This record gives sequence, structure tokens and C-alpha cells, in this order.
Amino acid sequence: MSLLEVKDLRLSFSGPPLFDNAAFNIAERECVCLMGRNGCGKTTLLKILAGEASADSIEIIKSPHTHIAYLPQEVPTDLRGEVFAVVSQGLRSGLESYEGEVLVHTAISRVELEPTDLCENLSGGQKRRALLARALVSQPDLLLLDEPTNHLDIPSIDWLENFVKRLDCAVLFVSHDRAFVRNMATRILELDRGQISSWDASYDRYLELREARLEAEERQNALFDKKLAAEEVWIRQGIKARRTRNEGRVRALQKLRQERSERRERQGQVKMR
Repeated sequence: MSLLEVKDLRLSFSGPPLFDNAAFNIAERECVCLMGRNGCGKTTLLKILAGEASADSIEIIKSPHTHIAYLPQEVPTDLRGEVFAVVSQGLRSGLESYEGEVLVHTAISRVELEPTDLCENLSGGQKRRALLARALVSQPDLLLLDEPTNHLDIPSIDWLENFVKRLDCAVLFVSHDRAFVRNMATRILELDRGQISSWDASYDRYLELREARLEAEERQNALFDKKLAAEEVWIRQGIKARRTRNEGRVRALQKLRQERSERRERQGQVKMR
């Protein structure tokens, strides 16, 4: 069952649109990896879904009770104080004091920290656990994770994988960690040239399917460019192109030129580690 559906997502700065009428959906309890080259808009998309950034236009279809929590890529440099106080910041408003306290203690226990631990004394991985608890204490239906394995050692990544797999919510994450994506993703969303495509496949199968699609796209573009080049040669013949019976061909050439000018080429590759 669909938990969240996004339609008509548009956002432009300078240059080509970051999102060009993009659309996608997230189902309940699935773990989806959002992939794309650096700078294509992955973090921006997570922030839009989290309500921390805005789009030029967007339609989000979800239940009024659907709650989204976001764990950003970087640990704040000013993260200080007891873990209990930090995690409590994630509580939803309207909870009774006792109920909120139980939720905070439960979340802290799940990430294997102590309520009285001081965040300034924690390791980088432990700070991420505290922030994860702060996100989970709100009991989200969808958890957004931006590069969750950054700066983590192998044992911490293993812990995170096992923890996320046990969550009772949907997860949308961005990662350049090949092993993490391979172990976690049940589906791939690819952000490419302003569009979002869904690949209902494992990470390795997605790579195979994407390569085949790109090869087909290159062949199609080559045929298009060859036809356009031939028509450009014809139009330069001059008077023949101005004859009435050739006006349709001239209009067709103008359309080819327009299509070619609107084509967005791939910029760079997704860098995995």
C-alpha cells in the first residue's frame, strides 16, 4: 500500500531544472535508496519531504496522520547536553509528560545509549545514534536518512544495518556506500536530469538494467542526430526548401531542432565507494 505519493515536483535555480515534473511513491515499510550523481538534488529532495525546503510546485498525497522524520547528513557541531534532552527534542507536541518520557527512554534504549550520557563526550557514531533516537521518538511512518554511514566504522555500519532492518516504518535513504545499498535497498529511485525513475530490483540488477537503458538511449540519440544532420544539409540547399511542397519538411526540421535543444545530456556518474 502506498504511504506517500509525490506528483508535479518542480524546482529550478539557474540552469536546467533540478526537478522537472518529477513523480514517485513510497510504500509502507519498504526501504528505498535514492540514487543519482553528486549535486543532482538528492539532499534537496529529502529536505523538501521533511518540510525543511520548498519546491516551485509539488503535490504530496498522504494521510493527514502520516509523519516523516529526517536524519541529516552532518552531525551538528553544537550538539551538547544529555542524550535524554537531545532525544526529547524530537517528541511530537500534545503528548502527556509521562507518555513522552517513556517514548524517550525507549528510543534511547533502542540505540544502546544512556539517558545521562553527555553528547559532547560521545564518539561520532554514538552522536549519530542519539540523533537517530531523536528522529525515531516521533514514531515516524517514513524515516529519511541522508548518507547515514558517513564517518562510521565497520562495526557501527553493521549495527546501523541491523537496526534499520528491524524498524517498523518505511525508509528512504541516500548513500554512496555500495555495500550498504546492496544490503538494505528493496527498491531504487534514480534521480537523473530532473526526472525520478523507479527500479523494482536489487542494487546489482538495477546497475544492469540502467546500463542497458543508457545504451538504448545513446543509440536512439545517435539516430536522431544523424537525421537532424541530414535535414540541415538539405535546408542549406536554399531554394528547394522554400518551395510550397517542402514547407512541411521545413516545419519538421524546426521541430527536430527544438527537440535537440531540449535534450538534457547526462552529467558525470554516480560515485560509489
